[in-house]
Amino acid sequence: MNRKLAGIALAVTAATLTAAPPSMAEQQSKGRALAELSFESVDRHGKGYLDQGDMEAARKDIFVSMDSDESGNLEPAEFLQWGYGFENIAQDQNKLLAYRTALKVVYRFWDRNGDGKITPTEHRQAVIRDFDRADLNNNAVLEKDEFVSGFSVLVAIRAALKPE
Repeated sequence: MNRKLAGIALAVTAATLTAAPPSMAEQQSKGRALAELSFESVDRHGKGYLDQGDMEAARKDIFVSMDSDESGNLEPAEFLQWGYGFENIAQDQNKLLAYRTALKVVYRFWDRNGDGKITPTEHRQAVIRDFDRADLNNNAVLEKDEFVSGFSVLVAIRAALKPE
């Protein structure tokens, strides 16, 4: 499967998980399930943990699938429109604005030089920083809970969607 199709497959799977409007408790568990699905899609060999090699392979695939205009850079609209899968949950919770704002904040952090685009280098550096930040026990791998609880996109989305 080529990289763009791999990213699309992840987005479609994520959207499928969030298609039915769940209750608040179900939304939280669906959000967790979606985050765990993200982990499992990166853990392509089923090891139960992620190393830098896993993250880099997934990062490349995700970057290609996000870069819809194939410019080699991620514009803000591409970053916001990519299928994280949480948008349906945000919409069901009436928190679409908070969700999109969270993604904009992550985008600005990842766009290190502030030029309005994320280059492949900036994307790679952001993923490495996130990996290091999420690796709480400093063992150079991310277990599922570390990934779900510590990866910046997931942290930002969780903050945006948390109950009042």
